[in-house]
Amino acid sequence: MAVINFDPNSEKIQATTQEHLDIYDVIDDLIIMKNGTVSLVLETSAVNFDLLSEPEQDAKIDAFSGLLNSLTFHIQILIRTQSIDIGNYVNYLQRKKDRELSPIVRNQLTIYMQFVKNLIRDRNVLEKRFFVVIPQKSGTVEKTNFIKQLFGKPVKITNIEPIVEKAKTNLYPKRDHIIRQLKRMGVEATQLKAEEAIKLFYNVYNPGTSPLQNLKVKTEDFLEPIVQGPKSIVNK
Repeated sequence: MAVINFDPNSEKIQATTQEHLDIYDVIDDLIIMKNGTVSLVLETSAVNFDLLSEPEQDAKIDAFSGLLNSLTFHIQILIRTQSIDIGNYVNYLQRKKDRELSPIVRNQLTIYMQFVKNLIRDRNVLEKRFFVVIPQKSGTVEKTNFIKQLFGKPVKITNIEPIVEKAKTNLYPKRDHIIRQLKRMGVEATQLKAEEAIKLFYNVYNPGTSPLQNLKVKTEDFLEPIVQGPKSIVNK
């Protein structure tokens, strides 16, 4: 979530991008924006609609229609598609082959590894993830003095606790309602934990570097740089 200015002659690391993001913090698994909006994110399972019979498809459509008609609040449905790096899987197969004593099994592993490599070379392997976002405007935020911001002090919401508590009161019943409605469709939904949300946003803002980095982050470090040094070691 941050771009790091790294000086090889100094151990000091300065975050330059994070303060310009709309996200202020992640508290109690809720996403707090700088404008005071608080959002709860659910990740859902998927249904292969094309493989269902026609009566099953009609049942899914009716259940989804019931979900939409039951809503008295705003939701956002997000589908995130990204390429999958399966290099670790290929390495795993190679290690398994090196330990295998049976020539027949080794040969089968060689054939399968070649198949996987050809698959990677010939087409882009993609992963889809599905999310439901429930936003809640929790009132006007009180921020640090504008003069302090002019002199480089980061924006700080000074009334964050009541905003979070108000959001919990409003969002939790909505979350439970969405989970129940999705279950009628045969779709499981779980709320993203703070660490999961941070990883998701980090991957969104760093699509080029995130597959190369091992993201290890603590919730309390969210407002600090989570990528440090030239080796991109993630963990404060």
